[in-house]
Amino acid sequence: MVGPQRDTQPASERLVVIDASVRTARSAHTLGCHTVFVQRPGAPVHELVDDFSGYYNVDFTGETFEGFVLEVLRPLAPTAVVSLSDDGVLPAALANSLLGTPGTQADVLRRLTAGAVSGEADGTGEWSAYTFSEAGAHRWVALLDEGTQPTLLEHVVPERRLTSGEYDAVEAALTGFLDAAGLENGPARIRLRSRDGEVRVLGAAPTAGTDEEAELVRRLTGFDLVRASLGRALEIADDATSPARAQEGATR
Repeated sequence: MVGPQRDTQPASERLVVIDASVRTARSAHTLGCHTVFVQRPGAPVHELVDDFSGYYNVDFTGETFEGFVLEVLRPLAPTAVVSLSDDGVLPAALANSLLGTPGTQADVLRRLTAGAVSGEADGTGEWSAYTFSEAGAHRWVALLDEGTQPTLLEHVVPERRLTSGEYDAVEAALTGFLDAAGLENGPARIRLRSRDGEVRVLGAAPTAGTDEEAELVRRLTGFDLVRASLGRALEIADDATSPARAQEGATR
């Protein structure tokens, strides 16, 4: 069986991935670098590692994680430390700050997750937006109705397109929010509410969403948020970061 081809990335590149899903691990394996996975104790191993992988079981939310970074990860001289999970992004930011590797700082992530408006979500006129940022330029990739269950593309029929006014309002809300948080690079999943012509941010997470959500976005738009996020950490640019218009078939 022929698998995905590896990129021609120098073998000296080493990517540490914290709290990887199977999909994230498979995508990391296609980048042509050495991979090191840091997972919770008891997490599955065989579905993640290959011949180029290292693997550690660590409580990355505990007090001993800083010591693990300094004593175990630092000698590995990783190129970058990244996570695409809700629980892993702050530990990854801590590791990057300790190691001096590039990555979003913890204070930016905290602003991103805390920067929501007051008021409870009620499910009416609510959306999930998926964005990807590079060097402070924010790309709106897709917009799904809040509560949409990820499914195969064959079963997805966009219910409607945004009006030009709605499109502009969503884009302005996303850009303003991401700028205020200070997010320079990486993905975000942002919950929005539209009411009386006004779009507000209800909450956000600096991730590509669940594996199912990321796969749905990829099938709808051709933009692979997982690969783009991992590649950005290694400063790899490829088709995953080509322009994507959320309005054209990616809203529902």
